[in-house]
Amino acid sequence: MSKANKKNQKRTQFWKHHIKQWSESGMSQNAYCRQHDLRPNQFTYWKSKFKNQTLFPEFVQVPSTQITQVLNRSEQKGLRLNIDNRFQIEIPDGFSQTTLAQVLQVLGRC
Repeated sequence: MSKANKKNQKRTQFWKHHIKQWSESGMSQNAYCRQHDLRPNQFTYWKSKFKNQTLFPEFVQVPSTQITQVLNRSEQKGLRLNIDNRFQIEIPDGFSQTTLAQVLQVLGRC
């Protein structure tokens, strides 16, 4: 491997590491850059460069009770509507379109 390739690989690993650390930190991008002496414009460049790549795949074990609950819910007829993680509306089959429009209009004002 040439020196240039090693340097590029090292730089890529450096930025992958910092972007992963930042994403897990809960800090704003600017605060993280200040704390780690990084230039925000370079951080943004590398973050956008990695944007379409899956950098850090993670697998999570899901307890079987949660899977059962999801399967049971899927057997229900109708529709569940989640709005901005603030509201959850369960709409049964045959629900009035007019009533739904009115509910959504009210929620839009919240």
